[in-house]
This record gives sequence, structure tokens and C-alpha cells, in this order.
Amino acid sequence: MRKIIYGPPGTGKTYYLMNELEKVLQKVEPSKIGYFTFSRNAAQEGKSRAMDKFNLTEKDLPYFRTLHSFCFNILGLKKENVMQEKDYRDLGRDLQIEFEGIRYDHDHEGVLHSKDPYISLISLARNKRMSPIDLYNQNGNSYNLTYDKLDIINKELYRYKKQKGLIDYIDMLEKFLDKGESPKFEVIFVDEAQDLSLIQWDIVKKLEKNSKQSIIAGDDDQAIYKWNGADADSFINLEGEKVILQQSYRVPQKIFNVANNIIKKVKNRVEKNWVPKEDLGEVKYHWEIDKVDLSEGEWLILARTNLFLEKIAYYLDQNDFYFQRRNSTPRVKNIYSLIENWNKLREGIPLHYNDYKKITNKMSKNVDLKSMKHMSKEDFYDMDTLKEKYGLKTDDEWYIAFDDLGDHEISKIQKLIKKGEDLSKDPRIKISTIHGVKGNERDNVVLITDLSNAAYYKYLDNPDDEHRLFYVGVTRAKKELNIIYAKTERGYDI
Repeated sequence: MRKIIYGPPGTGKTYYLMNELEKVLQKVEPSKIGYFTFSRNAAQEGKSRAMDKFNLTEKDLPYFRTLHSFCFNILGLKKENVMQEKDYRDLGRDLQIEFEGIRYDHDHEGVLHSKDPYISLISLARNKRMSPIDLYNQNGNSYNLTYDKLDIINKELYRYKKQKGLIDYIDMLEKFLDKGESPKFEVIFVDEAQDLSLIQWDIVKKLEKNSKQSIIAGDDDQAIYKWNGADADSFINLEGEKVILQQSYRVPQKIFNVANNIIKKVKNRVEKNWVPKEDLGEVKYHWEIDKVDLSEGEWLILARTNLFLEKIAYYLDQNDFYFQRRNSTPRVKNIYSLIENWNKLREGIPLHYNDYKKITNKMSKNVDLKSMKHMSKEDFYDMDTLKEKYGLKTDDEWYIAFDDLGDHEISKIQKLIKKGEDLSKDPRIKISTIHGVKGNERDNVVLITDLSNAAYYKYLDNPDDEHRLFYVGVTRAKKELNIIYAKTERGYDI
């Protein structure tokens, strides 16, 4: 028996799933439940809620995982067996090719980000259950790649992994499908199903065969990982009992109208009648971001690609805004934690050796580092002791004591503090690509509509992908949506 849950933006899909999970846990052993997601964070959320609600431990919930993590554990693999970013660099050196910008997404396991078109195509093909050569031939070399080079890199990648005894994330799935044995489940949950690739759908089908019931949740309108092989059609065509969550608790009326106008342009989708919350919300249009008042409130600033985020980051930096990129800690926040510890020292509060050592990294003439060799790494030290015995030469204000900080950084921190920003907390303003922010929300959103050349031509060729992407961007806003017009004709028209 299969139940399919469709969760439009802000309709409480996770909350619904947690309620379903609680019902199941009241009558089923936790070890007989599978809870599988596309992202680590979503898997951890499900696990944490189950642990808190039913006083369980992690050991009680062995199958609350991403699909990759599940296959990894079932196959008895170890971390050292897994292909890492440095292995691609080593392979590139062997081939005298520089593979640029290859990294795994540490939240969405198995998502490989690569600036190298050959590695990207190989990963995409395998996620689609195709050979790279077949995908190349099928698309008439629209990728602008060389057949012979693709064939060599594909074969050499296979050889490298075999020689080193390594597997990559897609290998995990393939090996489980070939010889892995699925546990017997009473119920399996699959969340974020619209983002699953064909090979992941094959995993789900194998798990369903060994489960009495499956509950599969997602929203095809928010399927934005096609570039990584995600197959929304598999979710759209799924058969079973269907439940559409109808009330959004995030999206206000005016923003809902914008979102609805976008998503109704998508040709192949599951029709969903859902309603916004009662608040009207606000939608504003601007030619430049400097017309948006960012001085107060929580903000997401979203763009289609990193190219446009760089320009946004430059604007924010030049105008002394406290902001962060996705999943990164701003340098000023790290420095501010040192300032707080320095102020504690000045107030007579002893610091642990490790905290003091970090402070000295921002000093040059104001400390004799050789004297620190005699310090115990386990002890706490006050200001007087540090000055008398361990080479500290100042007790001045931080902007004097930290003489290895540049004037620009000192000035920036002082301006941010004067503006009332709390540098001990995460910034009010977060910038990200739309792909990087799915699942997040903020009161206020700025949406940049410029498209790169590559994205623009993809938009012309297959507009549904861009419709879904900008639908996701628009529906991150809880109160106010600010749309920035594209600077050229190569933009997404909202």
C-alpha cells in the first residue's frame, strides 16, 4: 500500500510526515521503520523528532538516513572507501587535465558539483541509469564535448577507482541494487521525492518490495535538481492514495498570486489546489538592489547563479552590511568572538589556553610568541599572568591590541557594531543561489531575475525548469518579496 503526499510551499509537509511517523511508532518497532530523505538535514530532523517524542536513541532508529547513507551502511562500507574531492584532483594529474571546482554537497549526499563538463556529464548519465556515451549520443553533442575525451575520462575514472579500491556515491546505489539485501520493513517514508534520480527511484522500488506500506512525500512543482539527474516525472506518474496539503502557513496572498502565475506555466505537473495564509504580504519591483531597504529584518537574497551573487556580495560588503553566504561563517563573526574573549580578559575573567592562542593569531608586535611555549595547554590564564610571564605586551582595546588586523577590517567591524548588528549571532542577511536555499524561508526575500547565457538558453529550450526554480525562489518569502528586474533581455520574466 502506497500513500503519496503532495506538499506545496509552507503547507507543513514535514509536520504532516512527523504526525504520520508518530502514529506508526505507536504500533511498530522503530527498527521496522525506514525514513529516507534526499538531504542529511531532513533525515536528522526526522530522527531527532522521533527520539524526542518517544525517548529513543540513535541505535533504535538505524534506518533514518539518506538513501546513500542507507546503502553505505547495508554494504558495510567505510569512509576511507569513498572517493573524495582530492581523488578527482589526483586523477586529473594522471590525465594531465585540471578538474576544476569538484565538490560534494555535504547536505544533499551524492550531489556532485563540478565545473568540469565531462565529470558532470558522467555523473548525470549514471544518475539517469545510462552510460555517459549513450547520453552523449542521445543529445547530439549539445554539451559541446569531445567524444574521445569523454570516453577516456570515463574509462580512466573507472580504472582509478578499481585500482585504489574506491567507490563514489553512485557506486553505492548501484552495488546495493546489484547485491544488497533490503531489510524487511513495516513502513518506509520517503521525503523530498521530487528530487530523486532514476537510480534512487530504483532503490525506493526495491525497498517497497520489502515493506508493507510506503509513504512518499514531495512536491513536483519544486523539482529543481534535474541538472543532477532528478526525475520529477517518476514522482508525477506515481500511483497510490493521494493527499494534497492545501493550507500554506508561510506564503501570503500577494506572493501566492505571483507564485501561482509562474507555476501554472509548467506543462507536466500534478494540479494542486492550495491556499495562502490570510496575510496580504507585499510584492515590490525594483531596477536596482540599492532601492531595497535592508537596514532591518531577516533577509534572503537569491540569484540564479553564483555569477550574480558575487555582484550582490560586493554591494553588501561595500555598504557595510552584515551578511553570510550559504553555510559559511562570516569572517567578521569569527573575529568578533575573539573580541568578546579579549574583553573578558580585560574584565578579569581568565581564558583557556586555546581561546587565548586564537587571540594571539591577530597580534604581531603585541605578543612574544616564544614565551607561550611555557604555557600549559590545559590551564586558564588571566591578563596579569599573561603580561608578567607569557609575553603579552598590551591590555588596550581590541582595535589597538589586535595589531595584525588591517585597518579595513577594524573599520568594518566598528561600523557594523555602531549600526547595531549583533555580530555574535548569524547575520540577518543571507545570500544564496535558489538551488542552495530550498527548504529555507525568511520574512523578506530579494529575487534577482538575471540569467547567465547558459541558463537563458536552457530557459528558451525548456522553460519548465526555470519556472520551477523561480517558483521556489518566490515562495521562500513569508512577508515581503522584492523582485529585481534583469539588466538585459536575458532575464526571467515575472
